[in-house]
Amino acid sequence: MGTLIWLFGRGASIACGLSWTVPAAWASLPREERVAHIRETLCAEMNAPAVDTSPYSELLTVLGFRTAPGWRHRFVTTNWDGLLEREVNKAYPEVCPPWLESSHVFHLNGTVEELPDNSRQSHFLLESDPIGTRVAKLESNLGFATMAWSDSFVVVGMSFECATDNSLLTALGKTELLVESSRWIVVNPVKSALDDVCANLRSKLPGASVIAVQKGFAEWTACGLGELREIGVLESQCPRPA
Repeated sequence: MGTLIWLFGRGASIACGLSWTVPAAWASLPREERVAHIRETLCAEMNAPAVDTSPYSELLTVLGFRTAPGWRHRFVTTNWDGLLEREVNKAYPEVCPPWLESSHVFHLNGTVEELPDNSRQSHFLLESDPIGTRVAKLESNLGFATMAWSDSFVVVGMSFECATDNSLLTALGKTELLVESSRWIVVNPVKSALDDVCANLRSKLPGASVIAVQKGFAEWTACGLGELREIGVLESQCPRPA
């Protein structure tokens, strides 16, 4: 019983048809100019006709019907886009359901979407930023603290290759909290990437158990999230109302 942390990486966005990457030519731009270009371009790409957020909406539906009593979910991402919160807000515009610990999607590396008050948002981080670029902000601090006190995780489409993302695992490995002996389900359709992430987790969190799932995000959801049934987070398939 407890809270399951969903940690979404770029693979989840790709599953929704958002495959845009920062052009290599932008690497020569001053950092703040590069960030401004990313914000403007990615906001437009999020609304492109090819983007289909049904993988997220299907996940919310499955979790809503089948989350076992006593379990809740929290969503954390290293992505800049707002596709996940778009679906969460569409499904639950007013009241957060009991199976969802918070309707807020924690963006550990910042987001392209502007809020009325950006002072609490996570600092916008680039993949090329060196370790130490992260600035303490309320959102990222709360997100990290939640992870450090959790013992159950699902990682979807993350590689932890860049310094900013890999530093998260390093920091978690230094805490003497629940995450030390946590369990992780890693979802990635590419075996080499899947193996690398699992090896990285075992190295940084030697007391953790790691389950590898070689499936894409949408495929795993369509297959019933069997690994979550096995650890008791989800109940057996429930019939949906007509």
